[in-house]
Amino acid sequence: MGKALESQGFTITVNPNGTYQATRGSLSKTLLLGAMAGKKFHVTFTVEFFSDPEGNLIARLNRNVSGGALKGGAIGANMTNNAFLETANALFTSFTSAGILLTSVAHG
Repeated sequence: MGKALESQGFTITVNPNGTYQATRGSLSKTLLLGAMAGKKFHVTFTVEFFSDPEGNLIARLNRNVSGGALKGGAIGANMTNNAFLETANALFTSFTSAGILLTSVAHG
């Protein structure tokens, strides 16, 4: 999971509870320029791991759209959403081609 996120430009931190925090962009540029930070727009996602009742490993990619809105208004929220979708699709492709992903579920 970490290498797949790093390939999308994220820096990974493993939290004590086992979740991953994936961060990309520059917080200072984003706070200064908001949505105008462009490719340097700061986004952070978390990845949680758990098992379903059948014992299958589940990885959940979470985003905070309201954080994007606070940093760049409606455009910032949209940029966070687009980055999330691009990242989720890249992870899906990476894990499917590696044969370790059985299914993907999107929740709105």
